[in-house]
Amino acid sequence: MKKLIVVVLILVMLVVSCGTKASNDPKEVAKQFVEASFKGDAEAIKPLIKKSELEGLKATEDDLKVIKDMNLQAEVTVDSLKEEGEEADAEVTVKLTVEGMDNPKEQKMNIHLIIEDGKWVVDMLHSK
Repeated sequence: MKKLIVVVLILVMLVVSCGTKASNDPKEVAKQFVEASFKGDAEAIKPLIKKSELEGLKATEDDLKVIKDMNLQAEVTVDSLKEEGEEADAEVTVKLTVEGMDNPKEQKMNIHLIIEDGKWVVDMLHSK
């Protein structure tokens, strides 16, 4: 019985540490946010933004549906990350391809992130 408890505790610790690593990587959060935005995926965006901005996301869900219908293909690269304490700024390049368009458009973005409840999340209000 004790061996079973030890094994279960080890498995729980592994799952928690794997989940924490992904959510505590500001580069990965910025990349996931931009990819989800260009896919129009509101559900994927929700856990990546500040809790106080969830209400604002609801107001833009119709816009996200339009983006989703456009079938955009976005190649996202995080060019640099400047991390200072509980804030970070990710410089992101997006190569955007629209269905039926020959040449992809390139767009630069700055994604501002903060730590909220121990996880990196996007601060949409301060992102450009």
